[in-house]
Amino acid sequence: MLKHFYRFIVLIIFLAAVAEVVLRVKYGFCNSPLYISDPDFEYIYAPNQHVERFGYTIRTNSHSMRNEEVLPTDSVVILLIGDSVVNGGSLTDQDSIASTILEKRFLKDFDKRVRVLNISAGSWGPDNVAAFLKKYGTFKAKLMCLVTSSHDAHDIMSHQSPVGIDPGWPDKQYKVALYELWDRYRWIFFYYFDTIFFTPATEQTTTQKPENVAVQDSVKPDSAQKEALNNAGIRKPGIGFNPGYEQLYEIAKVNSIPMFIYLHPEISEVEMGHFNDQGVEIIQFAEEKNIRLINELQLGVSTKLYRKMDLVHYNSQGQIFMADNLYPLFQEYLNIRK
Repeated sequence: MLKHFYRFIVLIIFLAAVAEVVLRVKYGFCNSPLYISDPDFEYIYAPNQHVERFGYTIRTNSHSMRNEEVLPTDSVVILLIGDSVVNGGSLTDQDSIASTILEKRFLKDFDKRVRVLNISAGSWGPDNVAAFLKKYGTFKAKLMCLVTSSHDAHDIMSHQSPVGIDPGWPDKQYKVALYELWDRYRWIFFYYFDTIFFTPATEQTTTQKPENVAVQDSVKPDSAQKEALNNAGIRKPGIGFNPGYEQLYEIAKVNSIPMFIYLHPEISEVEMGHFNDQGVEIIQFAEEKNIRLINELQLGVSTKLYRKMDLVHYNSQGQIFMADNLYPLFQEYLNIRK
C-alpha cells in the first residue's frame, strides 16, 4: 500500500514539473509584462520591456509606449491615445496592434517615417492620458486621435494604483508558473464550471442579424431597446463626466494639434446598433466643442472583430479594421497623398 502511495506522489510531482515547464516555455508564464505606479496617471507598463507571452511579443520604449524608441529626428508624429483597445495587452502581438500596422503602412506606401505613438494602458480613462501628456509633453505631435468607448465617460481616476495588488497589474514576476495560473486565471475555471453545471438551458426567442453587423447611425432607439442597452455593457463608478476629455481638448488647442475622437462600441452596442447613454454623453461633448467624432458603428464594425468572452477588445482582425479606418484619416490630416 505504501509503495503505491509513493508512486502516486512521484507521479504528481512529475506531472507538476511537466506542467510547470509547459506553462513557462509554451505560454510565457513567469514572464508577464510588468507595470509601474505613477502619482499622476496611476499606472502604466514598465518601460523598456521585451517579453513573450501566450506566443505574443510585447515591447515598450523608455516612455512605456508600445513603440520603438522616439527619436529627436522624428518629425511626423501622431498620438494614438486611449485604453486597452489601443494598447492591445498581452493577447495582441506587437506587430498586430494598430499603431505598428499604421507605421509600417506609411513606410511602405510613402517611404516615410511616420510615428504613431501608442500612449495607452488597460482601463485608462481620458484623464489618465491627459495626465501622461501633461507630464511628458506631446512629442511634437501633428495630430491627436483619442480612441474611446462609452464606459470611459465615467472612468475617472481614483489615484489608487492596482499595481502589485491586483494580479492583473503585476510589478514583479511570479516564481512558480502553476501558482500564477491559479492566482490570475482561476476565474476561467470557475466560469466554465458554473456555465456547464449550473446555468440552465434556455430557448432562443429572438432572431439575430447575420454576422451581427452594426446598423448605421441609430443614436435614438425606441424606449424598450434603450432601456435594455443602457443596462448592458460596462459601467464605471465615476461621478460626473470624465474631465480628461476637456483636458485633452485644451492640450490639443494650446499646442495647435488637430484632434479627433474615434468612438469604439462595446459588444452590446454593436448588437443593438447604437451607443448607450454614456456614449451619447461623449457624442454631445464632441458636438459642443466642435470636435470631429468618428462613429465606428457607421463603419460596419462586427462582433467577429472582438475577442471571445470579451465585451470591448479587438482581436487581431479588429486591430486591422481600426488601422484601415484610421489610415485615410491620418493621411487627410497630414496631407500625405500617393
